[in-house]
Amino acid sequence: MKIWYEHLFGKLDQQDIQFMKVWADVHPQESDEALAQGFIQLEDAWQQVRAVRINIDRFIKKAKKPKTDPDIIAEKIYGLEAKLMMPQLMPIYEAYLDHHGYTMLEPNPLEDIGHADTVWLYRLKNDLIGFSIWTTYINSLDNWQMAWNYADFKLQLGKYSLWHEIHHAHELGYEWFYLGASYDKSCKWKASIPGFEWWTGSGWSDDKDAYNSAIQKDIDFKITF
Repeated sequence: MKIWYEHLFGKLDQQDIQFMKVWADVHPQESDEALAQGFIQLEDAWQQVRAVRINIDRFIKKAKKPKTDPDIIAEKIYGLEAKLMMPQLMPIYEAYLDHHGYTMLEPNPLEDIGHADTVWLYRLKNDLIGFSIWTTYINSLDNWQMAWNYADFKLQLGKYSLWHEIHHAHELGYEWFYLGASYDKSCKWKASIPGFEWWTGSGWSDDKDAYNSAIQKDIDFKITF
């Protein structure tokens, strides 16, 4: 695994500031090692981030099943099939963005669905209301996107899908359930998940107060152009 740096900009005349991204070139057999060192896969390269992961065994022991509509059905398909369903997935993704006030990224993240990725479809009375995407590795998986339409908040589909999928991952023998990069207010909820750990930059920690402090710094930091 080769680690390399993208130097974006810096200041020396009046401040000592360097802004850079940290990347890694990772061979397939090194994927779990990269995840364990705080890298997540982005297309052809891996980026160092403040990642969150769930210890699956600890989650299974402690987490309670969320209440939801008993008519919700979960179906597992793969990325190749999901790409053919983009006209059905996009309205759900757009509703998810609107609900949270997020901006659509360019390129559209759903275009990154790999042919071998696992995609969960959630239906209520035959209506597609949500989906979730995994990239799977040897002992771990990265659940890098979950979206639903928020048509009925009582469904708690975000909580239910996480519970359902971690139990399925446990049945398949996975050890770690990664939840991608974790910054800003939208990621604060992750600290409430049983088995929570976050990457500090030098190691994994289960210190929720320190994580929430880091998230608050994200929230307080303002970018002006």
